[in-house]
Amino acid sequence: MNTKHEQTSFTIPLSIEAHEKANQRKQGISNTEDGKKIYLNTLAVYAVNYYLDCMGFETKGSNADNSNPWMLSLIDLADLEVKNVGKIECRPVLSDAEYLEIPTEVRADRVAYIAVQFNQSLREAKILGFTTQQLARIHLSQLQPVDDLLDYLTAKEATAKVNIREWMKGVFTEGWLNVEEIFNPRELSFRFARNFSVTRCKKVDIGLQLNGESVVLLVKLNPKNQEIIDGENQNQGEIDIIVQVHPDREKSVALPTGLKLVVNDENGKEVDAVTSRQHDDWVEITLSAELNEEFGVDIILGESKVTQEFVV
Repeated sequence: MNTKHEQTSFTIPLSIEAHEKANQRKQGISNTEDGKKIYLNTLAVYAVNYYLDCMGFETKGSNADNSNPWMLSLIDLADLEVKNVGKIECRPVLSDAEYLEIPTEVRADRVAYIAVQFNQSLREAKILGFTTQQLARIHLSQLQPVDDLLDYLTAKEATAKVNIREWMKGVFTEGWLNVEEIFNPRELSFRFARNFSVTRCKKVDIGLQLNGESVVLLVKLNPKNQEIIDGENQNQGEIDIIVQVHPDREKSVALPTGLKLVVNDENGKEVDAVTSRQHDDWVEITLSAELNEEFGVDIILGESKVTQEFVV
């Protein structure tokens, strides 16, 4: 029995500006195949950038923007940086192709590979779907649909690695709020009696296990050396950290029983964990981290898990 794989796609007109940019990028390349590769890669990046801009994602220029044509002839590069998400690869797919081809040199340091198919006239590009697998080739029927790409990038954006050192300088990650913006004054006097230099929190949706409700992830910082706060000590020092999970008081007065808070080291190995009991107001883990150290925090309930990564 033959089945037809159907999925949504997004069509983008390739403007004169896009083709002018592609022509400019391949200038000086005498080899026809290399010139074609650079041309199509440029159009693919243009198409994905256009699409993400329409969907409200902020992007940075491709590394190819800073490379000369000779360098681009040596590598097969079509990357695009998405703010607070990471680097994606925009792979051109011709109209008669059956597979998405992923070159060896880009099978790392990418959060997604997006298939961009051109019509024969190169006047239109179609975002077919994406994959996160770092394989040499993937059949187009195996791609995840475009609609899932938005959810995937949104989830990556929500859990982007937080730079704690920037917090010490007063530069706070988007989405992380003052405690006063979430908790009422009476709760503040009771819950946050311990004095820490910096406290930030954000609401976290951990999925259907909470019927769409959220909890509050809260992080407190206390540098052991004043030089860290002043920004004078860039390579040494230690910070005391408290990680807590609270109920979202707009939805619930207590955490769900069995919610697990986990701290992992930079290799993903669990170093500490705590599980909420019935009627718990919050759970917490205390740790110390050195400058440049990385760690992750998992909030787990049943089959649902949200991960937030930090770097000190």
